[in-house]
Amino acid sequence: MQTALIGFLIFLLLWKVVLPILRVFWIYTVGKRLFSRRRFLKNAGEWAIVTGSTDGIGKAYAHELAKDGLNVMLISRNQNKLDAVAQELESTFNVKTKVVVCDFTKTDMYDMLDREISALPSISCLVNNVGMSYPFFDTYADSDFLSLEFIRQLISCNVNSVASLTRIVLPKLLKQGQRGTAIINLSSFSGLVPFPYLTLYGACKAFVHHFSESLRCELRNSDVCVQSVCPLLVATAMSKVRNASFFVPSPAKFATSALDMLGVEETTVGCVEHALQSFLLTIHPGIVTWISELKYKKAKHRKTQ
Repeated sequence: MQTALIGFLIFLLLWKVVLPILRVFWIYTVGKRLFSRRRFLKNAGEWAIVTGSTDGIGKAYAHELAKDGLNVMLISRNQNKLDAVAQELESTFNVKTKVVVCDFTKTDMYDMLDREISALPSISCLVNNVGMSYPFFDTYADSDFLSLEFIRQLISCNVNSVASLTRIVLPKLLKQGQRGTAIINLSSFSGLVPFPYLTLYGACKAFVHHFSESLRCELRNSDVCVQSVCPLLVATAMSKVRNASFFVPSPAKFATSALDMLGVEETTVGCVEHALQSFLLTIHPGIVTWISELKYKKAKHRKTQ
């Protein structure tokens, strides 16, 4: 009886812990080399479109795509930063760029974006990266910053941008009929699991993820790849983490890995470090809630000081 119990526990350990970890390493090493569709992007179209492309993950994606030889349309709200990134890409990678100033917290610019995008001769991929988050963890009921205007802006930036730009770009990709085109939507780990004290942000990112999943089903017989990227913390201004570490990669490291995972994982956390971390965080459903509680209490303590 005791031997059988020990055998069962060993089997459970292998099934629930060892095999998932081995799967992570296989996907991010062998799987990446065998199945990545990143190499098809260069021949799928001349231009990549990246939103929120002046900082953090968006800028890193723009660099990676330009490094692969694609011209890049940079869409963000700061003209000076856009010009700086454009000059950097052109001088470093000898590609063309086009900058479009756009504030995604507003909704009156999509006709303009449609005209700008329609002027491109061909499109390889769309990276829906632009987004905004909470300034700190807080309750939905009585937060000081969660005004009705902030709610409108958050939804407009995180949800409407993805839905609207995808609607603009997707028909053009389908008309091209070129193998290797892609729509890459930046969701978040907070969109995969309940995430209290980031409630609206997590809900917006859940929309992005489920939108991507459903769209992928609609496009299963087409040449367009749809990927939902659900990172954990990356060292960016939005995350308020300044220094990279093992579990918090730099934007450059994350974007390189995440783009390599195109075609490998339909839903991906982007890098092996985040894959291991997400596995640990989902061992028990209460872990994320517990961490969120701690972060909320820490933020509340800072407010009272």
